[in-house]
Amino acid sequence: MVQIAIVSHQEDADVLVGALRKRGYVAAVRRDAADGQFHVRIGPSAAATDAYATRQKLLNDGYNAVVQ
Repeated sequence: MVQIAIVSHQEDADVLVGALRKRGYVAAVRRDAADGQFHVRIGPSAAATDAYATRQKLLNDGYNAVVQ
């Protein structure tokens, strides 16, 4: 998985997912039961190399992304 953001409001997560989808990413939001926050992610990737390639593309597009 590549995580783009953790936010506390569903609306913020939805706006980010919409922006990512407009750029062609398959993004989704999931509320984590452990922290109650909304995690915006892309993936899962078939291989770690795919996740890192996606991360690099996101960085080039101006997003701060972390491979999990």
